[in-house]
Amino acid sequence: MSLRPATAYRRTSKGFTVGVPEGRDRTESDQEIFYNAPGGKSLLQVFVVTEPGMTPYEALRGASEDGKANKPGYVEISLDRVTGDPAAPADAAELVYSYERDGGRRKVVDRAFTAADGNHYAILAAGPETDWPKQREVLRVALEFFRPGAY
Repeated sequence: MSLRPATAYRRTSKGFTVGVPEGRDRTESDQEIFYNAPGGKSLLQVFVVTEPGMTPYEALRGASEDGKANKPGYVEISLDRVTGDPAAPADAAELVYSYERDGGRRKVVDRAFTAADGNHYAILAAGPETDWPKQREVLRVALEFFRPGAY
């Protein structure tokens, strides 16, 4: 499967553009957009962090605490501020974790950051643990093509 974005970008009704692997189906909820792979084994999720005054790092720390309480077999692998990536916003943070789902382990990489429009976003790539590091590559492409604001 190509990890290059389909037709360069996917535009969303939430006010941002993001690179998405070809063949993904899009679904939405109030604050989130999901791009599911055929068969539902992996996904790319984009959402706006709406909690006032919360930094991207704090948002991911909260997500990890939620995972410990609500995801069977949850293991936090890492939670760090992003350094060494000149394209990453100064406040970017990243959470990597795994958990049990549908009889198998899932591995997730979740990046939170403040975009140029001042909003806090999180982009998450999840899939079977056996597919790792494909999730990191899906996230890299999504971040490379991410643009906030009207299109």
